Formats: sequence, C-alpha cells, structure tokens
Amino acid sequence: MNVRINSVLFIQVIPDIRTNKIANVLSQAGIQTDLLYLKTHPAEVYRGYALPYSRIFKLRMIKEIVEFVDQSSYDLVISCNEPDIISAVLACSTKPVIHDCHDMMSLRGDITNDQAILEFIANKYASANIYVTDLIKEIAVQRFGLSNKPVTVLDNYVLREQLPQQYLPKLSQTDGEIHCVYEGGLTNRSDHHRYIEPVLLALAQEKVHVHYYTPFQSSYYSMLEQKSPYLHWEGTREPNELIYEMTRYDVGLTVLHVTERNKPFLDSTFPNKAWDYLAAGLPILFSDLTSFQQFLKSYAVGRILDLSGHLFEQVRAASLIPINPGFLNDYRLTMEDQSDRLVEFLEEAVISFYKRSRE
Repeated sequence: MNVRINSVLFIQVIPDIRTNKIANVLSQAGIQTDLLYLKTHPAEVYRGYALPYSRIFKLRMIKEIVEFVDQSSYDLVISCNEPDIISAVLACSTKPVIHDCHDMMSLRGDITNDQAILEFIANKYASANIYVTDLIKEIAVQRFGLSNKPVTVLDNYVLREQLPQQYLPKLSQTDGEIHCVYEGGLTNRSDHHRYIEPVLLALAQEKVHVHYYTPFQSSYYSMLEQKSPYLHWEGTREPNELIYEMTRYDVGLTVLHVTERNKPFLDSTFPNKAWDYLAAGLPILFSDLTSFQQFLKSYAVGRILDLSGHLFEQVRAASLIPINPGFLNDYRLTMEDQSDRLVEFLEEAVISFYKRSRE
C-alpha cells in the first residue's frame, strides 16, 4: 500500500514552539498543515513568529473536536500533549492519530487516577507515537507495551531560519567578566524543577553575570533581579530574536532543581533551550542528568555543572569551549534535517492504521 500525505491537522490546547516547528517542516515538504487549538491562539504566544498553518480553528468542546476530525478530509491528525485528553478521546477516531508526547506527565511525580488513565489510553491506543528523547521512548515502550505500532523519536531541534546570520559582540569583550544566559520560566516554588534561584545566586556570588529571558512577565522575575547586581532580567523575546540576542553571551544555562522525586522525569528530558543555545553558538552548562550526560558523550558542547565544586572555574572552562557557527547544520541537527524521516514515519503510521482497521 502506497500513501501520500497531503494534509495534516495539528491539535493542541495551547500550541507550543515544538508544534509550530514540526508543522513548519511539513509545510515546506508540500503538506497542508492546519491547526485546531482550544485556549490560546499561537500568534498571542509567539508574536513575530511566522505561523506555518493554512487554516486555524478554535473549538472548546471535546464532542465538537471528535466530530470535526471524523468529518474532515485530513490524512492524519497529530495530537500534542500535554494534557493527554485529546489523544485519548481521538484514539477511536476514523482518522489515524499520532500522539506527539512532549512530556510524559507520570514521570514528573504524582498524577491523579484520571490523568494516569488518559496517559495510558493516549500512549497505548494512538495510531503511532512520537517522543522527544530515546529515554522517554524506551520508558513508554516498556510501560505501555508499544511493540506493534510505529514509534519514533523527534527531538526539539531548531529550524534553519532560526540560525543567526551574524553574531552580536560579546558583553565580556567590553567588561572582561563572564556573562551567562538562561532561557525559560522560573519559579519561587521550592518543589518545582524550575526553582533555580539558589544556583543563580551562587553564580552571582562568584561575580558571574546571569541574564534571564522569560516567556511572560512576573513580579518574581523583577524581585529576583534585585537580589544581586549580577542578575539581569531581560524580559521576553520572540523565538528568532531571542536566539540572535543570546549570541552576545558566553555560556547557556540548562540547569534545573533536581530532587529524588523529579529526577526520573528530568533524566529523560532535553529542553528546547539547549538547542537554542547551540543555535546561538553558546557552550552549555548542564545539570547532572542522564540525557545531558549522554548528549555530551556524543557532542563536546559543554560541561556538567558540579554545584559542590568551584563554580567560577567551571563557568570559565565552559566559556572557552568553541562552538562552530555551523555546528547544527554540520551534524544535521535541525528540524529540516528530520523532514524526510518524519514524512516517512507519518506514511508508515497511515499504512499501519488502515492495515489494523481491516484485521
């Protein structure tokens, strides 16, 4: 059976940057990509970012979504978590449904019985599954028994259009000090993996500047900045502008608050920010987690940060690691480099779906 994918519908409660990037490469491959969202239009989240969708729909009710999908002419649906409810309710759809698992919620810690049931249905009964890292895929295959369906890994690669064409002068060339950058959310909740205030203050104590860019405004961000002249809240930026602006710094920080409870989840993750730092030509300081250790074995682009060691010397050593401006292109680590493999996987998913439906 030969198939050709002509149109794909993406569904997500609040479309994120990963969904936009995947839709972008499919659109470049000549596939019509549409979006159905439930809460926030992607233009509100990513201002200044060229959206890759031909049509964008908004529905709120699950029943409406199921009817919309079943009555549509799309070749397949890509349902993006979290939450898992959309993938779960579409598992019995008349269309092939790919579950793009951005995060496996049960790895974060305690979830409700309802959430556990939805996660099981979404992963077990979707037509095919996509995971962000090999570790999450391995966990899912074992946990949900995914031996007889198409399953693949697609990391959070950047698009080639996000790669800077030129770099800004380094701030360190002006003042002779080290400037790190952190991209992403922060919180003052001590039980959350984004609670990294102690690390930032420890770096500041060593006279290392930390510039942080956040996805939204918060009084906590300004309050944190006031705790040290070496902490700098730089506000928000649209994705491409952010990568270009980060070229002025020396080191990217992919640090997390790791606890015994959240370590199994964090061990399997690889955040968007790490790819953005590499796109900006920055070496990276990572938390001591399995996925980061494995990445550094393959690509010598940074160091594991030992919080019990001499922080300034670790940051200085990381800042001296050269990152070739063409690194991501040279190693075929952009989303476009995955395009052919992704389209082949979607075709395999469609073939598998209709083959099983005849059994």
